[in-house]
Amino acid sequence: MTTVDNQRSVLLVEGKDDESAVRHLLRWHDIGYGERNPPPPLPIPNAPGDGVKGVLSAIAVSVRSSTGRSAGFVLDADSQPLRRWAAVSSRLSKVGVPVPDQIPAGGFVGESPDYGTRVGVWIMPDNLRKGALEEFLADLVEAGNPLLAHARTATNQATALGAKFTAADTQKAVVHAWLAWQREPGLRYGTAIRARYFHHDAPAATAFIAWFRHLYNV
Repeated sequence: MTTVDNQRSVLLVEGKDDESAVRHLLRWHDIGYGERNPPPPLPIPNAPGDGVKGVLSAIAVSVRSSTGRSAGFVLDADSQPLRRWAAVSSRLSKVGVPVPDQIPAGGFVGESPDYGTRVGVWIMPDNLRKGALEEFLADLVEAGNPLLAHARTATNQATALGAKFTAADTQKAVVHAWLAWQREPGLRYGTAIRARYFHHDAPAATAFIAWFRHLYNV
């Protein structure tokens, strides 16, 4: 087993919303920054606009440059989770990481014998379903929440009235509508997690935290 030096380990995410959400979720689970020796890795967002392509393009170089450390990658499944895993696993295979045909439900954690790097992948929302960060966040709202149900209804009505967001961004519109109706309207995702609008101990959150702890030995 590789000994992980978390002071130089990396966690790549698609953008600033992902970075903020992950950071605040980790803090609720007592995984802080500058408080441990060694500290866990900071989530590193790609440059604006890079998104999934940015994370995919960084996989090989991150594995090669992380000997004795961990390299984690968090991506959205979007509309085709199986294709997303295929894109990730093909890049991991090229740097010597053995991968299964399908990503495990609890996220992937493996190792590159060629480079001595511990490697992890989480595909939002839960490694199985279609979707993105917003589906994951919706899973952190209590089941049957009437405002979330109303946000879905209102978003569908807005679409019928000519709202301009694309079908792919429907869940994002739902989550932002729901956030607009909280005690402090319109908080960003990470700040809303910090304010406990989302439940950090929901099953979806604890599954992600378990993957993170396994990958980084924290």
